[in-house]
Amino acid sequence: MNKANNELCNDDLTPLLTYIQECHEGKLLLLTQGLDKTIFMLHFLTEDSFTDFERQNCCHILMELKEAVMQIYLNFEKGI
Repeated sequence: MNKANNELCNDDLTPLLTYIQECHEGKLLLLTQGLDKTIFMLHFLTEDSFTDFERQNCCHILMELKEAVMQIYLNFEKGI
């Protein structure tokens, strides 16, 4: 991270890229499918597992991550 202005650099994403490569065979669609399943499963936890607000925040974060990864995938497929 560029500490002077708190912005991410490409090198900062190396752990995420390594994770995708090692755990999802480098396939972004496998990661997004896993995120979809996780979000779906969160809806079936007992009511007292999380507050509604916590559940909403967790799902929102996962959906945002999934959308970002899908955008990377779509840009890659388009050759951008």
